[in-house]
Amino acid sequence: MTILLGLALLLAPIKPETGHFTIYQDGKRIGTEDFSVTSRQQGYSVEGRTSIGEVNISSRMELDSKLIPTAYEYSSRQGTIRVKIANPLSELSIGGGGNSTDFRFPEGGVILDNNFFHHFRILLYRAQAVQGMFAVFVPQDMKVGTVTVRATGARTYDLDTGDVKLQATTDSDGRLIRLVVPDAKVVVER
Repeated sequence: MTILLGLALLLAPIKPETGHFTIYQDGKRIGTEDFSVTSRQQGYSVEGRTSIGEVNISSRMELDSKLIPTAYEYSSRQGTIRVKIANPLSELSIGGGGNSTDFRFPEGGVILDNNFFHHFRILLYRAQAVQGMFAVFVPQDMKVGTVTVRATGARTYDLDTGDVKLQATTDSDGRLIRLVVPDAKVVVER
């Protein structure tokens, strides 16, 4: 029965939605994030806008039907980061000058931009079907790493990137409703 449920989740499409998170640090509201997940012909488009104080940033990620990233773009006042994901080499460009660097995006990996909490929603949706270790690419740090996802109860998870430990809660549809970063005293809630 557990195997069939896991396969059903693996094959089930992610539900499109529009959402809003409020970001708290040390009990004080410090920002917000608005995001959307929409279906497209061969997968999904995920967009987000985060505001913390005077800082306003946005992102756009294209995913295939298995929630594997195919493209990513981050924009702020300081510039833009673009990632075109391909096999065997992906392309990373910073700014608009046409300079780019080739790198190996991890097979089956996820993008976890440390400025956007809705990226954890995509990771957790994948983790509901297959828990364990996921390869990640962190655009702001320009590094490849791993995150371990472990269920701790009904719709609750511990996430460990090696540097940061998080606790997440989802609703019955797999939507992220709460993310806690205890060491930073950060709570993100719908």
